[in-house]
Amino acid sequence: MIANNRVPHVREPQEIYKANSGSITFKMRTQGNYPELVLIAHHEPHVCLYKLTLGYETKVYRVDDKQEENFPSRVVSNFHDFREFYLTWHNGKIKLGIIGQEPFVDYQKKVTDPIIGYILFKTQCRSSQYVEWIVETSPVLLKSIPFKRMKERLHWRNMRNGRLPPDAMIGGFEDEFIYIARAEHYSSLCPGKYVPSTRKAFIPWGHIVNAKEDFEILCGINAQWVKTRSNYVPQNAFIGGYTEVGNEPLYIGRAMVDGKLICGKVHLLYKMCYLPYKGREVVKKTYEILVIPGDKIPQALPLRAF
Repeated sequence: MIANNRVPHVREPQEIYKANSGSITFKMRTQGNYPELVLIAHHEPHVCLYKLTLGYETKVYRVDDKQEENFPSRVVSNFHDFREFYLTWHNGKIKLGIIGQEPFVDYQKKVTDPIIGYILFKTQCRSSQYVEWIVETSPVLLKSIPFKRMKERLHWRNMRNGRLPPDAMIGGFEDEFIYIARAEHYSSLCPGKYVPSTRKAFIPWGHIVNAKEDFEILCGINAQWVKTRSNYVPQNAFIGGYTEVGNEPLYIGRAMVDGKLICGKVHLLYKMCYLPYKGREVVKKTYEILVIPGDKIPQALPLRAF
């Protein structure tokens, strides 16, 4: 019997999430087979662009021309327990993988495809088994932040002989001025801080601070800091590096820690700013992000080699 003041929970056959930033993370489990999700057009929410069917071999089906491509995903034998996945769609590709691993789907989109703006998660498998989805909301791309354009555009310079470039951009203060740096680390190109008194850069990665002697310094003045939080990111945020998995863009952020202004990296997939401070990776949900004039977008990812 159901009490009069209670309504039985009816499971909807699908759940739709707005996702206009190029990435989303989710957890999923089911006792059935072949869970599905659908990528939908941003300006035409009734238009389905792609259907992804997960399984031992994941299928990507392009709706308009009915073309299908298969990707072996042997890392997933079943979906009985929750696993955390990431899904990205930018730089002309759709990538799907398990968090912390290389993508098992790397699909080349067509140039003429509409922009993806929504994701539909089907809550029933083909065998009618229920699918549980726990979706992390996608980063929200805000409109470009307008500001006066200056002559000195941002650029990276190698540090040589400990000499700080004269146009190095100050990133914060930690008993002395600190500067914005980036360095290679485990196949990533990771933003962090440069401390002049040590002649080393320090980048946040893997919950700790990693010291670097081979690094680059950000130079120029054609940028500004904008306060934001979590997954709210201006479209003209400056790309400072890329991740080791999936080549996802990393941005430059800063925040106060113990009364000091520390600069580090912003990872959209996790919606956090990571700062190198006293040997550990400090995480901030509210932070400032570095942006450039709106006419500078879109940006290309940095090259793999310095």
